[in-house]
Amino acid sequence: MDFRHLRAFIAVAETSSVTKAAERLHISQPPLSRHIRQLEDELGTTLFVRHRHGVTLTQAGRGLLEKAKVLAEAASDFFDTAGQTTRNDANKVRVGIAWGLWDAVNKVRVEYRKRFTNATIEAIDVYCSDDFNEQLRGRSLDVVFARPPFDETFLNSTALYQEPILAVVGEDSPLATRKSLRIRDLASLPLRLWDRHLMPVVYDKVLDLYARAHVTPKMIPTPGAGPHNHAGMMLVASGKGTYLCIGIPLTSPQPAGGVAVLPVCEPDAASDVFVASRRSETSPIVLQFLNCVAQVFPQQRRPSPAVRTPSRRAS
Repeated sequence: MDFRHLRAFIAVAETSSVTKAAERLHISQPPLSRHIRQLEDELGTTLFVRHRHGVTLTQAGRGLLEKAKVLAEAASDFFDTAGQTTRNDANKVRVGIAWGLWDAVNKVRVEYRKRFTNATIEAIDVYCSDDFNEQLRGRSLDVVFARPPFDETFLNSTALYQEPILAVVGEDSPLATRKSLRIRDLASLPLRLWDRHLMPVVYDKVLDLYARAHVTPKMIPTPGAGPHNHAGMMLVASGKGTYLCIGIPLTSPQPAGGVAVLPVCEPDAASDVFVASRRSETSPIVLQFLNCVAQVFPQQRRPSPAVRTPSRRAS
């Protein structure tokens, strides 16, 4: 059992709906449902009765709800205290970096070190949004460079730049010689998809591009953890489908072998990269770092978009 299990239980209980609870917590339904199942398995009891209108607490669930709230409040106090304790290292900024975003963070690092030679930047890899939202809430991270969704109830997030959406096909495909591709060019190829909760905004963007082009893709789940995993790349290189995804690291420092990576020539075929931090942040060293981010990426920035919460588990 961990803090996420308790927060998931409380949110579902208070909203009587997995969908509404997922929206409240700014995560997708699959990880939320997984947290509830894990909690029920660990406790050895059923907490909710599922029905078509939502969920209802069982008698056991009702008996545990108030205790869960007490534990959640205690855990929150613990994280706040721990955050204040670790903040004693006043010259350290803890930065979370999502997949493929090192180049952007490094630009900020170089500029930051020019201004603040005694500062230390501690970098941590981050993966899915429910994890890095929790790390920012718990103060084990101060700043995150990532893709949405972000929990806007306690975070500020602003767009820094856009990543183009790219099509990945086997290098032996007739499409590989093109300079760019339209969605309709890919209509006959199976679309390989990863688990949505890993990159929900990019996942939704890909399906939206198909919908706008009036193309219904044959969607096939990709084996492995996420986009660009080796098993999935083997399938694409063998001519068994296509990816539509962001390009790094497929195009950096050089194109991946066995596949062709081509820009998608469609309106709005791009995805935003954001920086996020706590709204309540008061640490001078963190605020200085955020000011440096704004100097390195001075173009007009935008708030993160609302993210659709699917009504069922995505393929």
